[in-house]
Amino acid sequence: MATPKDLIAVDVHAEDVGDYNITEPGWYAVDDGGKVVLGPFVSLAECDRAIRDRLQYIIPKGPD
Repeated sequence: MATPKDLIAVDVHAEDVGDYNITEPGWYAVDDGGKVVLGPFVSLAECDRAIRDRLQYIIPKGPD
């Protein structure tokens, strides 16, 4: 699997849809290269949960 990248939540408005190569506004998880990875989501909280879940899947938590 590829090395995980940092993901941030971005609120993309209708006028910015073309900048991210997406078809609708909403909350998206965007990687450090500006590529949309997850979304759209209705709220920031929903997007944050998806980012957290994605990173837990990519970087499994080791034994304590």
